[in-house]
Amino acid sequence: MRTRYFFAFIAIAVLLSYSFYVQTYEGFQPCPLCSLQRLAFGLVGLSFLLGFLTYRYKITRLIYCSTGLLFAIAGFALAARQTWIQLYPSSDTSECGVSLQYMLQVLPWHEVAKKILAGTAECSQRAWSLLGFSMAEWSALCFAGLILFSWLMLKRAPKP
Repeated sequence: MRTRYFFAFIAIAVLLSYSFYVQTYEGFQPCPLCSLQRLAFGLVGLSFLLGFLTYRYKITRLIYCSTGLLFAIAGFALAARQTWIQLYPSSDTSECGVSLQYMLQVLPWHEVAKKILAGTAECSQRAWSLLGFSMAEWSALCFAGLILFSWLMLKRAPKP
């Protein structure tokens, strides 16, 4: 079971590496929802890495399976919201927004969350696709797989 954590961590590292490749070499700038999805992927990956490193302790397996599951659910919710914005754009998402870092510096956190979940013009763009699915849709699919994986690992984790 320990190697499953490691392979899940490697899969997430590959996904994040590809997203940085697309940003750096293909000029695809991430919107605030994309940035938060990356953060969620990173936190799920960190949970799996820590689960791999501290596997022999029962309580840590339970903790890291649970946190991985929670972060995967949060990432799925963000990806689903972006997919909704892409499929059904509204007039509210027609204007370009400021960067996530700037919003975090100037606005209180609840205002930042409200603006991010409302979406911007960048969030509604479908600039990248593979097999007809946007990056947000692929992200939602990957998060769904991570939710399933985390759930199965949590069910198999012995209770302390």
